[in-house]
Amino acid sequence: MRNLLLLIARFGSTILFVFLEVICFFLIINYNRSQKEIWAHSANLFTGSVNSKVQSTSDYFYLESVNDSLLTENAKLLAEIINYRIYSKNNEYQDFETQDSILQEYDFVPSRICGKTVNLRNNYITLCRGAKDSIQAGMGVISSDGIVGIVKNVSDNYAQVMTILHGQSQISSSIMSNDFHGTLVWEGEDARKMSLITLPKHAKIAYGDTIVTSGYSTVFPFGIQIGTISDFEIDGGGNSYKVDIDLFNDISNLSHVYVVKSKFVEEKEEIISEADQ
Repeated sequence: MRNLLLLIARFGSTILFVFLEVICFFLIINYNRSQKEIWAHSANLFTGSVNSKVQSTSDYFYLESVNDSLLTENAKLLAEIINYRIYSKNNEYQDFETQDSILQEYDFVPSRICGKTVNLRNNYITLCRGAKDSIQAGMGVISSDGIVGIVKNVSDNYAQVMTILHGQSQISSSIMSNDFHGTLVWEGEDARKMSLITLPKHAKIAYGDTIVTSGYSTVFPFGIQIGTISDFEIDGGGNSYKVDIDLFNDISNLSHVYVVKSKFVEEKEEIISEADQ
């Protein structure tokens, strides 16, 4: 109490001045129309600015959940497009919309990338999803611009993907315009270029032709874009072409991908294994 009295004694005049100023300000604002309008306008500007800052901060913290929601929607749209493309190719005279959903072979799991390498001879990326999200070794990985790689190792929460920029990567690919197919490989030089080998020399090739996945494996569906032909030649005087491909995908810039899930992969693998025996 003594300290409070000393404080009032020391700053009493200042406190009284501020108190009277507040009362005068209140009276001026409430009993003068022009001053009241000025105050209301200024207050609206101030509160609007504060609210804008608060909303921007709130939006920033919710940005990750918004991105995840968009990725999920994109995955659904991607599944519809690819399943329709495959069904149309296989069933030219039937209506896709009337078919049971079981005929839609592919689903896609969106994932953020947790880590990656692009400058090594054998490059990998790490996904922020794993076995808990139904991801398994052997599944293909794509982005909105093309193929990315194949899942090799999986833990509960993470997955390691061997990218197409890997010395052991071999992807069955074809020319979109005529279905001649070969094997897509990376020669370890440029992260934006790959080579299509074992393409028969009677194949019709033109500069700028689009290369897509052939759909012959259990990993990637038919028609996922890969890149365009920039050059080609007969490989070593043999019976096949070596084709240089400019990739659509730039793996060094990727932050999100989609893991390919085939509903009939076990059935297809079983048929292929029986044919190889």
